[in-house]
Amino acid sequence: MIPVSFDRPFVRTNVGDGEKARQALIDAKLLDTECKIAKDEDWLYFPLTKKKTEKGLKKILGKIKYEVGKREFTPVFMGPKTLSEALVGLIPSDLLELLPRAYDLVGDIAVIEIPDELTDYARQIGAALKTVHKNFNTVLGKRGPISGTTRVRQYDILAGQNKTKTIHTEYNLRIAVDVAKAYFSPRLLEEHNRIADLATDGELVIDMFTGVGPFALHIARRHRVKVYAVDINPDAIDLLQESLELNRFAGEVIPILGDTHEYIQSGFDGDVDRVIMNHPAGAFEFVGDACKALKPEGVMHYYEFMGGEDPEGSLTEKITGLVNESGREVARIETIRRVRDSAPYEYQMVADVVIQ
Repeated sequence: MIPVSFDRPFVRTNVGDGEKARQALIDAKLLDTECKIAKDEDWLYFPLTKKKTEKGLKKILGKIKYEVGKREFTPVFMGPKTLSEALVGLIPSDLLELLPRAYDLVGDIAVIEIPDELTDYARQIGAALKTVHKNFNTVLGKRGPISGTTRVRQYDILAGQNKTKTIHTEYNLRIAVDVAKAYFSPRLLEEHNRIADLATDGELVIDMFTGVGPFALHIARRHRVKVYAVDINPDAIDLLQESLELNRFAGEVIPILGDTHEYIQSGFDGDVDRVIMNHPAGAFEFVGDACKALKPEGVMHYYEFMGGEDPEGSLTEKITGLVNESGREVARIETIRRVRDSAPYEYQMVADVVIQ
């Protein structure tokens, strides 16, 4: 049975001091966010995660006048808290342990991968996920792998609005995304931010296989640079154009619809500071193009799927060989790291390679 109230210790303050007290309790990780803050005439009651000594509260709240006690609070969320809880009685109990434990959130769209054993219950799972997380407007189920030169996959609408397009936000950057038409991965949030941190004002950058352009957008928003964002998918370039209208930028992003190999071979020769190669399944075919474009001491951000006992060593050996085959040399590898798990015992890797 779901409880209708929780008994909790509380701190009571005057309404006028409420915002200061709330923020102080949040900073101290003492405010119980699973319960609603209560109000009684001129007083606010803040539910606490645990009791605190008088000395401890004084240190947290400073000059704010307060009183303490214990009372019942209304929970913020009255429904099931987990996907498994929401599906009890709707699917066989022996299948509950097979439920996905993670999902991707793209804007207001949740993307979930349904195991084969649960295919017959896909729509129930989608509806349950939307019940647990009411901020989603749509729940999509992955159908098949990412494939083709445009790197897209198909989806089933499992719950909510019939759509695949949304506006996704990363570090206050708004990105137009249509998951069914152009490549985008929310799991690369920190990688987008990391690469943008590495760029500097005045650089000329090529973002190969840009997809909807998150690398290019993050870099240009933060630095006075020129980024050529190239993709063979017209839908990806259209979405990138839309994102350019949603944000303000310090630099310039130039969307290019076309084949990356042809574009670089026809327009660049040792004049680029940085090349981004986020195509883990196919970037190896374009290392020669990146080497042609890069200046001496230019930087290549090379991504690839790697497994085995020593993926870092394997990637180092592979990228060094590919660069040598192109007639250039690796001056140094500044970073080599596992970006994320891509399959059991396989990782999406990145190497930040300085080319001479």
